[in-house]
Amino acid sequence: DEARLKVEELAHRDGYRYIHSANEPLLVAGVGTVGLEILEDLPDVDFIFAPVGGGSGAAGISIVARAANPRIQVIGVQSDKAPAAYLSWKQGNLVETDSCETFADGLATRCAFQLTQEILRQNLADFVLVSEEELERSIVLLLEKTHNLAEGAGAAALAGALKCRDRVAGKKVVVELSGGNLTATKLREILQKHNVGSNP
Repeated sequence: DEARLKVEELAHRDGYRYIHSANEPLLVAGVGTVGLEILEDLPDVDFIFAPVGGGSGAAGISIVARAANPRIQVIGVQSDKAPAAYLSWKQGNLVETDSCETFADGLATRCAFQLTQEILRQNLADFVLVSEEELERSIVLLLEKTHNLAEGAGAAALAGALKCRDRVAGKKVVVELSGGNLTATKLREILQKHNVGSNP
């Protein structure tokens, strides 16, 4: 958030073209191509779980899913330690929180944004919050079962799907795995905490 505010200040002062991380239609359109790729591989998908920070990714995917097949349910997932977008979606107005203490950098924003909120309100079937513990467990599960290293935001979609497991049982479900920028230190901490690789 501090970097965003500084860039906005410089853009206003010096006349730069500022590409906002959420309030940018071309960005939403670009990340919406993820939705096209999903539908190419699994056109009869029932649920798509997408992580939400500023919301551009989930917004783009939800536009594509609704246009292709309104039956598809797109569910946004955010950390309960950085719930600004979730609270805004629930309340119908933009909410700013005092802090965003999640380790999931891609979800760490204290405020919601007008453009993505408008799209998410129109298109999301639901929005869920997950705990830091659930994010960590999803990182471990992805590493153990799929051999993919996900950062906190990258594992959020799986954490959301696991939280909704009864609702999605027997359905065709996509979880967006979006990012692997996890430091070695944080990975080691998570693996030790969850007793991965330790001797019995």
